[in-house]
Formats: sequence, C-alpha cells, structure tokens
Amino acid sequence: MHRTLILFIAVAIVAFLIPDTSHAAAMLYRVQQMRAQKQQRAQQEYQQEMAAQQQSQQPAQPQAPAAPTYQQIVDARNQALAQAILGEHNNSITTSGISPGPSSTAYASSSTASMPPSVDTSSNDVKDVVDMTEVWKKLDKNSKVWNLLIDDQAKLLTVSEYINRFENQGVKIAVPPTQYVQMIDQLSKQNPQMLQRPFGELIQILAIMNYDFDNGMDKDELARKLLGEEGYEQNKKRFQ
Repeated sequence: MHRTLILFIAVAIVAFLIPDTSHAAAMLYRVQQMRAQKQQRAQQEYQQEMAAQQQSQQPAQPQAPAAPTYQQIVDARNQALAQAILGEHNNSITTSGISPGPSSTAYASSSTASMPPSVDTSSNDVKDVVDMTEVWKKLDKNSKVWNLLIDDQAKLLTVSEYINRFENQGVKIAVPPTQYVQMIDQLSKQNPQMLQRPFGELIQILAIMNYDFDNGMDKDELARKLLGEEGYEQNKKRFQ
C-alpha cells in the first residue's frame, strides 16, 4: 500500500513537469500555418504590385476613332464636290450681279414636280412637261440625264423647276436660271463625274459658292463650312 502511494505520487510529478506533447504539437502546427498564410499573402501582394508596374509601363492602347455621323458624311461629301467644282471652274463661273452674304444646307428634291408658271399650258407644252417630270425624277437620283437634254429650253425649264423647289422651302435663289444652265453645262464638260450627284445638290452647291443661296443665314459661314477655310478663301477671290 505504501509502495503504491509512492508510485502514484511519482507519476503525478512527472505529468506536472513534462508538458502535454499533443498540446505542443497543436501549437507548433498553428504557428507553421500562420507563417504559411503570411508568406502566401506577401507573395500575392508582390504579384499584384508587379502586375501594376507592368501595366503602367505598357503604352496606352489607342482608342478606335468614333464612326462619323450621317451629317458629317454629308458635309464631307458636299465639301469634296464643292472643292472639285472650284478647282475646275476657279475663273470660269459667271459671278456678275452676285453679292456676298449667308446661307444653309437644304436639298430640293420632290417626287412630284410642279409646273413652272412660265410654261404655256397648250396641249403640246403640257405633254412636254409631263415628259419632263420623268426626267426630273431621274435627276433626283443623279444628274446623268442632263447631257441628254439637247434643247436649251428643256434645260432652262429644269433649272427653274429646282429653283422653285428651293423657293417652296423658303430659300431664295436670285441669279437667273440661264446662268445656272451655263454653269452646269461647263461643269458637265470639264468634270462629268459631278453628274453622278443629284441635280438639286449641284444647284445648291453652285448657289452657295456664288452667294446666291439665301435663306436668312450667313452666306459666308455656309461657304466656309462647304469649302473649308482654304477653299473658302480661293472662292472668295472670284468676287474681288
């Protein structure tokens, strides 16, 4: 009995002096796990920092240019046409009786043509006008049939028709139609490619270039917009 008590006390002392190995192992595992997590975070931060540096060193990617609007396309097309006309007719377009002033961009086009008041309404003339309405419908698409109008009266009637369309839109064109007939004839001979455009556009651009497109807006500003600054200055010299 006495011997058993001594053995029990010895075991208790040993248990008190020697720490629990399982507890120590758990503590060691947690320390190692914390170290591993710390290293992992440090590595992630390093990778993020390197990626940010590489991205900052890369040249900025150029942005794709914005697609032009419909109005910009129309303006560019009209400017190209006007500059071509100016180049072909820099010194040949008649300018007498034209005074500088403001304008705008409106295109006269109508599927139903009106009969000009100057037309005699006899049977033959009415038939001619009916035939001309078919020509005008084609001219609304392009001006290629202009060269098929051999009769000067038919050309004069056509120009008058389109000038009347502009007047119905509130735009005044004061230069006589005969002068526009001469201008378009010269244009068709010197640069036939221009006849691929609708006839109303030709009348409009020629009127703008001759300061004859009057709808109350600044004609100088419209000519500048149509021709660009350089073309505007060249065109203006014709009136000096």
